[in-house]
Amino acid sequence: MTTIVETLNRIARHCSISPPSSWVTATDDEHLELRDDFLRETIGDLLDRADWPQPIGVEYTITGTGVSTYALPSDFRRLQRNAYSVYDEQLDAPGIPVSTDGDWVELLASGIAGADRFYRLSGYDGAYSIEFEGAPTTDITLSYVSNNWKATAGGVVGTTFTAEDDVLILPDRLVEAGTIWRWRERRGMPFQDKYNEFNMLFGRYFNDLRGRRVVNFATRRTVRWQDRIPAYIPPAP
Repeated sequence: MTTIVETLNRIARHCSISPPSSWVTATDDEHLELRDDFLRETIGDLLDRADWPQPIGVEYTITGTGVSTYALPSDFRRLQRNAYSVYDEQLDAPGIPVSTDGDWVELLASGIAGADRFYRLSGYDGAYSIEFEGAPTTDITLSYVSNNWKATAGGVVGTTFTAEDDVLILPDRLVEAGTIWRWRERRGMPFQDKYNEFNMLFGRYFNDLRGRRVVNFATRRTVRWQDRIPAYIPPAP
């Protein structure tokens, strides 16, 4: 695996910057820009763009205890972008997201959920939670993208560069190209070649990892045998 120091050294050479004696403790403005600004912007972009596999992608089990709201892990960034990212083990069906407060209030007030499991997310980075319509008493499986982008030499993943032997768990060439084009663009220099390289590499990595979507269960179930009544029966007029 590639260390973060090796990656930053290659980036610095492309940007005609002399590497510091230690990237972990560097304080010069140009080093801080590369390490804390452009590198982190690239990492954030990559985490937002794709559902990376483990250990960046995480499968997490919420053990239903009969309450509606559950705290999510501190490394939670976002749910993976697929129909089964929230999966109710009891109903054997995916959860249905609710994105607005008004819809949520109407859902709770009208009681139209029926056999479905609706949910909504709330909170902020490091303190997200998930609330369900109805209080689950069995497991809910979440597939999410974490904020993790590096690992220690011993294999412990994390979100902060703290040691010279820390390694990247994102593709190093992607991180390099993304950091370099951002640095060049901010300096008013030609950056289109590195920008194109970044997007080309991303497309290739994404297709190799997850992009083809050969298996798709999103439309597998139309009628479930265990649903003995309709999900919603309107009141009599």
